[in-house]
Amino acid sequence: MKALQFHYSMRIRFASPVREHHFTLRCLPGSDERQRIQNLSYTVFPNEFVSLAQDSFENECIYGYSKGEHDRFEVDVRGNVTTGLSDSISAPREERAAIFKYQTWLTKPGEHLLAYRKKFDFPAAVSSYDKAYRIMEQLHGDFTYEAGATNVLTTAEEALALRKGVCQDYAHIMISLCRMFLIPARYVVGMLEGEGASHAWVEIYDSGRWYAFDPTNFLTVKNDHIKISNGRDYKDCMINQGVFCGQTTQTQEVSVVVLS
Repeated sequence: MKALQFHYSMRIRFASPVREHHFTLRCLPGSDERQRIQNLSYTVFPNEFVSLAQDSFENECIYGYSKGEHDRFEVDVRGNVTTGLSDSISAPREERAAIFKYQTWLTKPGEHLLAYRKKFDFPAAVSSYDKAYRIMEQLHGDFTYEAGATNVLTTAEEALALRKGVCQDYAHIMISLCRMFLIPARYVVGMLEGEGASHAWVEIYDSGRWYAFDPTNFLTVKNDHIKISNGRDYKDCMINQGVFCGQTTQTQEVSVVVLS
């Protein structure tokens, strides 16, 4: 187990004022069998109308609306967490794992992923956990971390063709491969000990439990990761989604600090 403090902040500046701003924020980590959140606090600006609820993937969300004009949008989340309470998370409703068997637009395999799949020849008795670990090991050895090589809309197929990318790409490729072996796999967004930005990894389903793998760092997730949300792919876990009225440009700054 490990006790951590976390601070997530996002600042958006609009070149000219916007109005009628609807937003959804997935930036609140929740407690589960692996982690216990304490002293959670958050602030949002503007905050004319703000409420909390869960989305269809049981992620904690901040829903908000600002009618008036504003030229900035800010969110700040702080808290404490104890991690490493368990090596996995129970999935009492097995049928809910079924949606994570199916490929999405971001994970759908093409010729590169289908060819890469041939690297793996698993005997029938190998567990889903051991298959996922082998996939992570192979991917980590064949793929290179390189910021700027891809973007948030790069698919797993495109990233594998490049053989380079960031944590989002590692996660999408691993998810695609797991699903090709009929292993339910979901995309996870969270925070990693240190300073930087948010991080992405993978959870796979095996025998009623969700087990987490970090293919970017070749790790099984234990003490240093704080989970925020999960979904079928990146699009289900976007930290900030919104629409507003106004013709403008925007700049965004994100900071994640996790300290022990």
